[in-house]
Amino acid sequence: MKRRILSALCLILLTALVGCKKTQTEPRSLETLKEIYPEYFEMSDFKGIEVYVWKSDDGSFRCGMMSGTNRMKTDEEIEALQERPLSIDEAKMILDESGIANNFVFLIPIAQPYTEYKKQINKLYE
Repeated sequence: MKRRILSALCLILLTALVGCKKTQTEPRSLETLKEIYPEYFEMSDFKGIEVYVWKSDDGSFRCGMMSGTNRMKTDEEIEALQERPLSIDEAKMILDESGIANNFVFLIPIAQPYTEYKKQINKLYE
């Protein structure tokens, strides 16, 4: 049941990402990504790849990735991803280069704690 809910959420998120206006410039080259993010090219997909996605201040979506585990990731681990974000297109390039099948990729939407976007949402609920 949890897998179906997660799959539905991933489908909704992917639909939203496809329909969003892109505000970022072209993705960096694969060679540049290998230099900046070598850890992403060494991930194991044994328990899947978790792709954490958030909306940035400029309206674009960013993400970070981790190998799947049987535990919840800590806030610190997720925040570390947000300090060195990838564009959606760059994440796709890395996953394609690594040969990771789509059914091993799990999208997890998160609120980016350091953006103006989250502050605006919080003000709506104050």
